[in-house]
Amino acid sequence: MKLRRRAAAAMGAVLLMTTTACGSGSITAEDYTWSNVAMGGGGYVTGMVYNPGEEGLVYARTDIGGLYRRSSRDNDTWQPLTDFLGSDNWNYIGIESVAADPVEPNRVYFAGGTYADTPGALFASEDYGETWTQVDVPFYCGGNLSGRGTGERMMVNPNNNKQVWMGTRDAGLWKTEDYGKTWEECTSFPVDGNYSQESNSIGIMWVEFDPNSADMYVGVAMLDGVCIYKSSDSGESWEALPANEKGMYPLQADISSNGNMYITYSDNCGPNMSPTAGKVYKYELASGTFTDITPDLDDGRYGGFGAVSVDVQKPDTLVVSTLGWWSEQGDNVYYSEDGGSSWTGLFNDKTGETNYQMDTSQCGWLDWGRGENQAKTGWWTADININPFNSDEIMYGTGATIFSTVNMTKYASEPVTIAFDAYGLEETAVFKMVSPPAQEGAPELYSIMGDLTGFAHMDVTVCPDDAHFMKNGKPTDLDVAFLNPNVAAYTTEEKCGISYTRDGGSTWQNVAVLPEPSQGGRIAVSADGSSMVWVPANVSGKPYVTFDFGETWYYCEGVSYGTEIAADRVDPKTFYATCDGMLYISHDGGVNFENTGKLVADSAVPQTVPGKEGHIWMATGSLIMYSEDGGETFTNVKTLSEISAIGFGAGKNEDSYPVIYAQGNDGTNGKGIYMSEDKGVTWVRINDEQHLFGNLSGYISGDSNVYGRVYIATNGRGIVMGDIKK
Repeated sequence: MKLRRRAAAAMGAVLLMTTTACGSGSITAEDYTWSNVAMGGGGYVTGMVYNPGEEGLVYARTDIGGLYRRSSRDNDTWQPLTDFLGSDNWNYIGIESVAADPVEPNRVYFAGGTYADTPGALFASEDYGETWTQVDVPFYCGGNLSGRGTGERMMVNPNNNKQVWMGTRDAGLWKTEDYGKTWEECTSFPVDGNYSQESNSIGIMWVEFDPNSADMYVGVAMLDGVCIYKSSDSGESWEALPANEKGMYPLQADISSNGNMYITYSDNCGPNMSPTAGKVYKYELASGTFTDITPDLDDGRYGGFGAVSVDVQKPDTLVVSTLGWWSEQGDNVYYSEDGGSSWTGLFNDKTGETNYQMDTSQCGWLDWGRGENQAKTGWWTADININPFNSDEIMYGTGATIFSTVNMTKYASEPVTIAFDAYGLEETAVFKMVSPPAQEGAPELYSIMGDLTGFAHMDVTVCPDDAHFMKNGKPTDLDVAFLNPNVAAYTTEEKCGISYTRDGGSTWQNVAVLPEPSQGGRIAVSADGSSMVWVPANVSGKPYVTFDFGETWYYCEGVSYGTEIAADRVDPKTFYATCDGMLYISHDGGVNFENTGKLVADSAVPQTVPGKEGHIWMATGSLIMYSEDGGETFTNVKTLSEISAIGFGAGKNEDSYPVIYAQGNDGTNGKGIYMSEDKGVTWVRINDEQHLFGNLSGYISGDSNVYGRVYIATNGRGIVMGDIKK
């Protein structure tokens, strides 16, 4: 590694004159339609519920991304149902449980609450989840805690659908007798559950009803093995089933129409802690006897069992999934047509035999770089469901998406096809995205996020392929060369520190060397991609610049620790920096920075404008300030407050100033997503109270090429995309 100091080089800057911006016209929130940048899931789908009263109607819950519905009225595309929850109540978008009403399919319920530090809430809908009534409750939910993939804690009584039951983690069993309008504790239920995992109580894991009687069963995480309770009088009294598999917990159960309850057990409640052992049992309701039906195929299985589902059309047919089997293929799925007397699996890990074919053609990144080896079947497979109207379709959630079989009943004569099935469901925690100007072969958008690292999106309406999936690293920042958008770089907390591409994200390389061992930090790429400035994450890290992708590094002179840096989007030699409450500028590609003498807020982060040389914008929370002359003079914008993010997108006309998008409050229309076409003189709120999108990540960007298109980074709802209706 060569670290050198380099002499300053003088360079004049040519500033472009701005044109008069057009007004915002008649654009309103009603003119906007909302969707997502297509990724294909990306997060943990913890449960799915088919409504047995309406063909094609199914709900999916996620751990941090809300609730979704799919039906024929939705064109078989998943629709988000909890976007009405915003930053003030984002905790509710971690879904603990969902209950579909089998008698009145228009009714649906969910329990919302992501973490234990805030009380949860119960929600009821009479219109398939289009609108909701909320009831606050004194207990918490754990949509993103241990045990989040157990059975449904909430269930509608099919014999009296006004009655809905809710099992909690530490407050016993609750019920409503009026379609969810009011709730009360069922004080007769004898236990709350005494097993905790990762310092979180698991409590009641599921509620099930016998389809042939008024009997209900409740599964609880108890250390003594007495984990299942039965009531035949609508909860007035309870009896415990005999202790069964002490040291294991019945994670899920399903009851067949011919009198059997099938139960999956694991030695912990997953998924963060992988189970090391598990069992599957059949409990004969009439005789009260347990029978061990654990699949024993000598296939190398280890871990536990997570999910079970019985075929409504064929009550002796059932399916179970493993949980915590980190095999080369993923979790296994076992299928039985004789009540568990015999089983067949998707694969045998010992022999290498497989009887399935993964179809990821519509979402190629799910191959995860496995080359000639097909995609994994999935991991954290906590829930699995046989479609009550179609025995060939078995849907299951994973840590990354939803898969469904398309020909399960033909398993004996042909491989089981398992296809990607998460169109419209997006659940990623997004950090940043950049939309570069259009150039042939270049991506429409770059993004970085938790868990998945990020993507180069060649088409924002199509799930990315595997070649443009970054795959490795915990990213912290991202930037793109706007004159050459095939060049981009991102920082990561991994040892490689910085990765870059020169072919539009088809391949990524690590920089040759880092000038110091710190990982992460921030990155700025010059307009033509000829230089990169890196600010290490450590508190003592000074900025560095490289002109050869890390072969050689130089100190950035004139700026110190805690620097925020942005590249001019037009002039390759110009960078801007804020440090110690002052604005700095470099005209030699980032080697030397000069103090402009302009005061800025300590928290100010410079942002530069596509196609506008010398244009710098900064949001400081209470105001926006901008310069059109490279920081010589500034104009303050005080028409928006509570500003958490600003970004830029294509103007309406070729000579229009870029549209400015912001998360803020104009004092009249409340907190929301705003756009301005006149440099902040006026603002129009473009989202409404039904489109708040939960937990926003504090980053927003317009599309550099499509007028009116805006991208919003969320913590759990992926990249929300807004467009003006055609």
